[in-house]
Amino acid sequence: MIRRASLAVLLLLPAASAAQQWIEVQAADRPITVAASGTVTSSDPLRFGPPPSRSWRITITELAREGSFVNPGDVLAKFDGSATDDRVRTLNAELNAKRSELESLLETQAQEIEEEKVTLASAKSEMEKAARMAAVGPEVYAGLEYQKLLEEKEIAAKLYERALLRGDLVERVRDAKRAELDADVRRLESEVAGAERELDSFTILAPRSGIVVVGTDPQGQKLDVNDSVNPGIVIAELVDPDKLIVRAEVLEYAAAAIEVGQRAVVSVDAAGGSAIPGEVISIASVVRRQSRFTQAMVRDVEISIPDEIVKNLRPGMSAKVTITVAMERDALAVPDRAIAYRDGKPGVAVRGGSWRPVVLGRSSAGLTIVDAGLEPGDAVRF
Repeated sequence: MIRRASLAVLLLLPAASAAQQWIEVQAADRPITVAASGTVTSSDPLRFGPPPSRSWRITITELAREGSFVNPGDVLAKFDGSATDDRVRTLNAELNAKRSELESLLETQAQEIEEEKVTLASAKSEMEKAARMAAVGPEVYAGLEYQKLLEEKEIAAKLYERALLRGDLVERVRDAKRAELDADVRRLESEVAGAERELDSFTILAPRSGIVVVGTDPQGQKLDVNDSVNPGIVIAELVDPDKLIVRAEVLEYAAAAIEVGQRAVVSVDAAGGSAIPGEVISIASVVRRQSRFTQAMVRDVEISIPDEIVKNLRPGMSAKVTITVAMERDALAVPDRAIAYRDGKPGVAVRGGSWRPVVLGRSSAGLTIVDAGLEPGDAVRF
């Protein structure tokens, strides 16, 4: 049993020895880098949210497929508009009723106007007749008879004046009734037009061609048909596949060193993982939480991609970004895995010696700069 154990130890010793690697530390110009993860996206995306409605939540009834290519006029999303559709029908019924009422009123008023014309003409005729009879003179009639003619003339004149006055008052009343019904019709027409626009807004059509990127809910899950959404949520994005960039999330403290124009290297695993040269083109001024599941604060940084590489990428691909923010001259650096900690202090294993404490500097393209503790030519195990 002891012999077998010894044999196993002897077999493991060469493997353990082969696993140890040494690197000779030399002074060189070291780029100071910031690493972040990101996503391939469009530099000019169109974002679409739920339409305004009378309820806080609205249900998705149709949604374009993630990653599908759409043309102008294709449906991106539809929402449940049954309540608004019912409202449109109700308003149309009220509008038709008011229009019928207005037409009936106009017919009635036209008939009343004709009748008033006859009445006014009759009163005027009576007044003129009484005036002619009274104008003959008192010598033709007896005194009492002539007095009666004068009274009839006065009465006919007053009746005609009242007919004229009544005509003015009745016309004002007619105008008021017409104005009231006309206002009701215009109000209902406006409400119907607004409700129809609201109903039309429940269908979102693509204004241009592009690739669909479906939005996510507050839990980070992709939205789907029958999901209920609130205002402010992005339902879908329409991205131009010919205008792609990488949007990376950089921790707040690291983003302070990033400036527009700095060089970057992008690696997209889904596209082969090769190093793609890029450049910082935008830095968000707003700091936000990385997600609802973490307290980390980040800023969005946008990286350009060469045009000849864009055709090999698709929106939504994950990417790793390394941004060069500075250059440290004649610096020593060791691989990250060469660093070991004892009593909370960093150090490295040096050939010909034991563990040696070091003072660490900033990150440099997968390495860590050593500010103190090593000399050029030291061999470090990693």
